[in-house]
Amino acid sequence: MARRALAAFAALILAATFVPRAGAATTSSGRWSLYARSDDTTRVGLRLEYAETSDGGNHSDWSWSSDVPYADAGLSAERLRGPIGPVSFEIVREPGTFACTGSAGNGAGAGLFTYAPAARFDDALAARGLGRPAYRQSLELALAGATLAFIDQLRAGTSNATITDVVRAVQHGVSPRFVSDLASLGYRSLNMDSMLRMRDHGVSVTTVRALQAAGYRNLSPEELVRLADHGIGARYVGELASDGYKNLSPDDLVALRDHGVSAAWIAKLKAHGYVNVSVRDLIRLRDAGI
Repeated sequence: MARRALAAFAALILAATFVPRAGAATTSSGRWSLYARSDDTTRVGLRLEYAETSDGGNHSDWSWSSDVPYADAGLSAERLRGPIGPVSFEIVREPGTFACTGSAGNGAGAGLFTYAPAARFDDALAARGLGRPAYRQSLELALAGATLAFIDQLRAGTSNATITDVVRAVQHGVSPRFVSDLASLGYRSLNMDSMLRMRDHGVSVTTVRALQAAGYRNLSPEELVRLADHGIGARYVGELASDGYKNLSPDDLVALRDHGVSAAWIAKLKAHGYVNVSVRDLIRLRDAGI
């Protein structure tokens, strides 16, 4: 009940303040919200979002949410779980700082923020030849939790990347964790286009890890994208392997999938005495309606 009351109170705050200022060429507002996790007392759910409206009526918005340690959220567990009341705190990230005000208590909180870029971070980007980010670019990098180490990883395979390229990557969901997890699986120094394609086509780190466990350790980014586009994941590969079809090429996997060859259908063939059927013959039998 208290959480509902807090949410309603926060909604009133946001409804009153999250509006364009009359006469301004461009207005922007930022919102934050927090909630205490019941299953992990060391972490908190954090959401940051902003909206921007120009005089021409163009509207854009961006948001970021994740579970983070309390130290990264700027508000202590004691304060968030305490009585409902006003709060003021900072969320400090490498690209800049979010100065937050609002209300929190009984395990949840919400309010508004203003953002200030960090000059040291901008200087470091300029020294790397990326140029200095515009205010909105800096804000988006901060919302995504970008760090200099992450940007260096991102640029490793794309030497001529610009700050616009980096912002585009985070907009497509290429996060520091995504890059580091791919590197741990052997995908180091990928060019930015490859990472964007993998992310846009639904290639997850979980899928890559599972495919590697199934024996597919040397798939290229394009092969991973192709498999994802055809709905081929670790489950399908594992089912085929259990029927004796292991270490198939990506071309064979795609052909079998596209022609409707499933593990259940292969099992029926085996029940009728069709064993050790080649991939080519499996496709021919399936196409013949057998």
